[in-house]
Amino acid sequence: MEPLSVAHIKQALAGPLPGLRGQQLMAPGYRALDPQVYGEGSKSCRRAAVLLLLYPHNHQLYLVLTERRHDLPNHPGQISMPGGSRDGDETVAQTAIREAHEEIGVVPESVEVLGRLTHIYIPPSHFCIQIVVGYTPQPPHWRANPAEIETLIEVPISLLFDPAYRKIATIEREGKTWQVPYFALNEHKVWGATAMALGEFITLLSEKFGYRIQNDYIHPPILEHRVRQSAIS
Repeated sequence: MEPLSVAHIKQALAGPLPGLRGQQLMAPGYRALDPQVYGEGSKSCRRAAVLLLLYPHNHQLYLVLTERRHDLPNHPGQISMPGGSRDGDETVAQTAIREAHEEIGVVPESVEVLGRLTHIYIPPSHFCIQIVVGYTPQPPHWRANPAEIETLIEVPISLLFDPAYRKIATIEREGKTWQVPYFALNEHKVWGATAMALGEFITLLSEKFGYRIQNDYIHPPILEHRVRQSAIS
């Protein structure tokens, strides 16, 4: 049987999406995903976009995440996909690809847009984060921005489907105890909006092409590049 391919992913993205149901897989317990709140907030929210970039490495599909520098004033150490706020009259895809170019050196012309996942609405900041799924047929030649990024993390997508890499943390927030799911990638915890987007991604593919996803859970390695300590080649 043919394993999960880029063509399958593009086909899945063209059909109905799991939406909030898929995001719920990795949503923090304190994050109520109310369709009405999403609908109302999305009408006037500030726009941002991130790029879920897929590419082949040693005959496996990988995606890239970034760890923000730990000395930044906002969201230090956060694990995310490359992205940022919309600039002018850019399309969602243009924003995501531009930000990926600025943050990690992805060549814009090399990216094929496969589709989009459901946006994630963030009520406290009134942002709507649009998730663009892209593919480049060659592993990118990374040029990460050391002013923003501490570590660049390359993740085999097979790992996301493995329950062993999905953990639960317990945190205190506003006087209450909450459970927060996260992806455990080496020493990194990937949670919040990034985990929610990846949650919808794996829900979509599991429901559409689950029979093509290998379940032996033998994964290629996670690759990490310390941006400020060495050049990425």
